[in-house]
Amino acid sequence: MSDSIFIQILTVIQDEILNMWWFFLLSILLVGIIKGYKLDLRIRDSINRAGFWGIPVAVAVGMVSPLCACGILPIVISLAMMGTPLAPLMALLVTSPVMGPDALLLTYRGLGGDWALMKLIGAGILGLSSGVLVLWLQKTGYLAADMVRLQPVYKDDGSLAPAAEIGAVHGIKVKRMQIVPRDSRVRFIFDRTLDAGLFVGKYLLLAIVLEAIIVTLVPISWITFLVGQQSVQSLFTAALIGLPLPTNQIPIIPILAGLLERGIDSGAALTLLLAGPVTSLPAIFALWAMFQKRLVLVFIGHSLLISVLLGWLLQLSLSS
Repeated sequence: MSDSIFIQILTVIQDEILNMWWFFLLSILLVGIIKGYKLDLRIRDSINRAGFWGIPVAVAVGMVSPLCACGILPIVISLAMMGTPLAPLMALLVTSPVMGPDALLLTYRGLGGDWALMKLIGAGILGLSSGVLVLWLQKTGYLAADMVRLQPVYKDDGSLAPAAEIGAVHGIKVKRMQIVPRDSRVRFIFDRTLDAGLFVGKYLLLAIVLEAIIVTLVPISWITFLVGQQSVQSLFTAALIGLPLPTNQIPIIPILAGLLERGIDSGAALTLLLAGPVTSLPAIFALWAMFQKRLVLVFIGHSLLISVLLGWLLQLSLSS
């Protein structure tokens, strides 16, 4: 790699960090406040009490919880062991990886207000439609059987074991986070802000580096051939590219910024913005162990098809 190319890459990285750093700090502080006041847990605990409104409540939880496709698994396991209906579970599982308060702020800063709004609306449509689809498939009998393969694990005192222990018994690796209680709420919020900063920051920095490489080294002809045409083919290609990537709602932002600069079709970009975070191979493998196969296939198929549909609608609106 020549010195000039290396300098170009460093320049893009520097410009992107200067562009996003204070929005990054604001976003992780927002996560710390949400965790400090347990706002996400309060909404989450209301899912089982919501009855008919369980699906929109689950979507609201997904919007508030800044968790990726793998990070949402402990919550889903706990709710599944509590007997939470399948439709809200699926709505939560679909919505949370796509949208969070930190992701909304960083999308606004990195891609602009229009993309932030489309991401917000897209996440809501994905979550609501997934819950409604599961309800319908249950009524038809396709998902009538018990779809949860996990069995509860109880501690010696009779209480339900943590999600990490339940997952370990069934061969599922679930990330465990040690939370140290603090007498001061301000100190607790600081701890959670620092946790979010370390977790989000490393992936965001990696994504910025990838953005710089895309902008500097990837030929425009490659992007044009794969996802640069205003066609259904570009949409499905973007969805299939996003399917295996372990790219949560934060790193996808600078990566997509680089692709937009190189000429990716806007509809394909929206498809990737939604389909990329909602699915990843590690999460799919874990879901395969948690649920019956037909439910996982519904989860994957629905997420990809709705993402393609929303991208297609954007293509139509831009061409009209």
